[in-house]
Amino acid sequence: MNCVSLLFSHLPKQISGRDKPIQQLKTATAFLKTQNITILTSAGQTHWDCILSAVLDSGIPVHLVVAKPMTIEEISAQFSYEFNSYNIVESWEARDKFICSNAGCLYPLWLRRNGHISQLITKNSSNSSRVDLRFACSSYRFVDSGLKYLLSDLSAEVELLPDNYLWHWTRGKHGIWAGETRRNYCSDILNSNSPPRDALATLTRILREKIIRASGLKIASNTPVTAFTENNPADSKAMFTWRKDRQQMNFEPYGIGIEKEYLKTKGAKLLQYGTTPDWNTMKFDNRWKNENEWRIHGDFLLEDDCTDKMIVVVRKPHEIAKIQESFNGKIVSYENK
Repeated sequence: MNCVSLLFSHLPKQISGRDKPIQQLKTATAFLKTQNITILTSAGQTHWDCILSAVLDSGIPVHLVVAKPMTIEEISAQFSYEFNSYNIVESWEARDKFICSNAGCLYPLWLRRNGHISQLITKNSSNSSRVDLRFACSSYRFVDSGLKYLLSDLSAEVELLPDNYLWHWTRGKHGIWAGETRRNYCSDILNSNSPPRDALATLTRILREKIIRASGLKIASNTPVTAFTENNPADSKAMFTWRKDRQQMNFEPYGIGIEKEYLKTKGAKLLQYGTTPDWNTMKFDNRWKNENEWRIHGDFLLEDDCTDKMIVVVRKPHEIAKIQESFNGKIVSYENK
């Protein structure tokens, strides 16, 4: 078996098909498709997932190296492909070493100078004869993804939004959406001109699927909940701020408003402070209390009797047309231009 490997270092959180390393990946797979080779690769992290997705799209044979605790069954399900040729190793470090040691030719695409993969290649001087740099672009510097921004003046429509609604705000996402496969996520990266999981895309997905997926992040016992705020959008500008600790916005002005009384019939409860932590309580008061949060246990389905009363908010006026592809109700822009 004539095996070769394509190599990435850990990629930034926000990437797209516009970035040169991704373009080089597609160029390399197009070239290797003409060769009588098998790709030695892996999965489980974005850099390996992108390589595997591009290779599968090209129809090149694959020998997979699976690093525990992932399983071959899990990867097969994530990539909708039955892998018949594979090895299982104990760790990510063992996986990278196995690939770099057993590939007959190594094609670096984008490697950090002192990164783990770079050190594996340079540690053994005999590797130099196996390294082909024709697709290398390690000098490339990824640009600012634009996740951080300040809002301009509010639109007149936002100023007039009702007070008897609860609002679910979303934001750009690092990595895959809940319920999404790794291959679907990487396919969007390979074929996009901007990071594919921005807040507008997330909102569009919610409306298309008619479900707000719950999250257990920072919730007692990781219980999944769907969160809303009773703060009027016109008074919520302070919520749309940059979280340096997470390298993303706290929330963004992309969301859905639903009548409070309707949500109460669906089990929505105002978050209570100072009691035993549960899905709808918190033990201590904290800086987020001013968000006036409501929660629903589990996912929330956007049923027909709900969508008839919904209001959708986007940041920019020109984004309204995109939302109209999935929703024919009331849509307003948060900013006036």
